[in-house]
Amino acid sequence: MNKLISLEWKRNSMRSYHTGVFISGALMLGLLYLLAAIPKLDPSETDLEMFMSYRSLAGLTNIMLMVIFTILSAVMSAKFVIEEYAGKRAILLFSYPVSRQKVLSAKMCMIFLYTVTAMCLCGMAIFGIFFGTESVFQICSDTLSLATILYCSFSLVCDSLLAGVWGMIALWIGFGKQSVTVTIVAAVMISVVMCQIMAMTLNYFVGAVIFLAVGSIGAVIAWNNLKTNIANMEV
Repeated sequence: MNKLISLEWKRNSMRSYHTGVFISGALMLGLLYLLAAIPKLDPSETDLEMFMSYRSLAGLTNIMLMVIFTILSAVMSAKFVIEEYAGKRAILLFSYPVSRQKVLSAKMCMIFLYTVTAMCLCGMAIFGIFFGTESVFQICSDTLSLATILYCSFSLVCDSLLAGVWGMIALWIGFGKQSVTVTIVAAVMISVVMCQIMAMTLNYFVGAVIFLAVGSIGAVIAWNNLKTNIANMEV
């Protein structure tokens, strides 16, 4: 499986996705500074508690990153799976001396691992720079502690895994329609709806575990269904 994933990595250009991750990180870092500065820009406003806590700022940032990387996962899935299994391109894939399911699994693993890893690294860079500058020139009125950093790390890992999971489910929906557009639209709808629900979750830790459990079940179902469709696919 590792060799197949490595082969998929080599045969597909990832430069545009690297660029997208870098741009997304830069924009989110700028937005994080803006969110942290909102209470200072308008001190008369009283309903700004959510922008005065490092945990709230990290939660908002991670949720927005999750939306971005869920869509990125859908774009990659559309390019590396749906387009390649459409029409005559599938003949080349089916000619490999490897089972169809393993080839598909390699593609899906590469997309999932790239999504999760890229979001984790992107989030680490954002929070590393932000917290580093906060230790020198503080914008947020909250106190930075080890517990807060651990909370931000846990939130980032959970939301990164969720981005990979939602992207896989969006691929399942789009593959059923053999449509790139449906895949991306499904990713947008899923991530936005989930973000709204997560934003209303009072206990993040419990909510994150529940979302991961439900999402993982959905991803496993999607994975098995896709492998069955590929095994029965005729060209």
